[in-house]
Amino acid sequence: MANVVAIIPAYNEEKALADVIGKTLEHVDEVIVVDDGSSDKTSEVAVEAGARVIKHSVNLGKGEALKSGFKAIGDDSIIITIDGDGQHNPSEIPDLVRPIIEDGADLVNGSRYMNGPEENTPAYRRVGQKVLDIATNISAGTKVTDSQSGFRAFSPKSKNVFRFKDTGFGIESEMLVDAAESGLKIVEIPITVRYDLDGSTKDPITHGVGVLFNITKDKVLRTFKR
Repeated sequence: MANVVAIIPAYNEEKALADVIGKTLEHVDEVIVVDDGSSDKTSEVAVEAGARVIKHSVNLGKGEALKSGFKAIGDDSIIITIDGDGQHNPSEIPDLVRPIIEDGADLVNGSRYMNGPEENTPAYRRVGQKVLDIATNISAGTKVTDSQSGFRAFSPKSKNVFRFKDTGFGIESEMLVDAAESGLKIVEIPITVRYDLDGSTKDPITHGVGVLFNITKDKVLRTFKR
């Protein structure tokens, strides 16, 4: 089986990070935490928990954090991306990896909504996410049910197809677009999520509008380049 490496983009995640790293290490060969300019003890906690740390001196955004993580991994590894706030369940990592090993998938998207509405998702968040799903699917030509998922697995083949142009949270949609345009095999599997641990400081409405704008702008620019 290929080497499996997890990337955790982290910004001020010292509270939940050690637990996430410990549980993730049970299912992967290495954990890389990209400390994206944190002002707390994210880096120290990550090192003590057994992770390799890449540190940005200032906050550059999730897209840049993932870019740094992907660059630090060899071309023969399966890559897992998982958030550092404890919302994702690391015990589901083998489920994400399995389609790559058994079915030749290149990007495995962990979906909160594959089996229907997620009961714990606040209604206003789900409405916004549904809009982003539609926009992403139109742009990418895909049929994913959770375009904003940060819990994913990537085959070694997929590693070098991503542009990492979007520095922020629009990166989730952009990576789906890049994978689809490169002809990669994209599959989804259901995952669970905890919202009682949501430590996001971003206003979901402002965030959603920003992501939608970036998806639309990217689609227009790619259309004119053809």
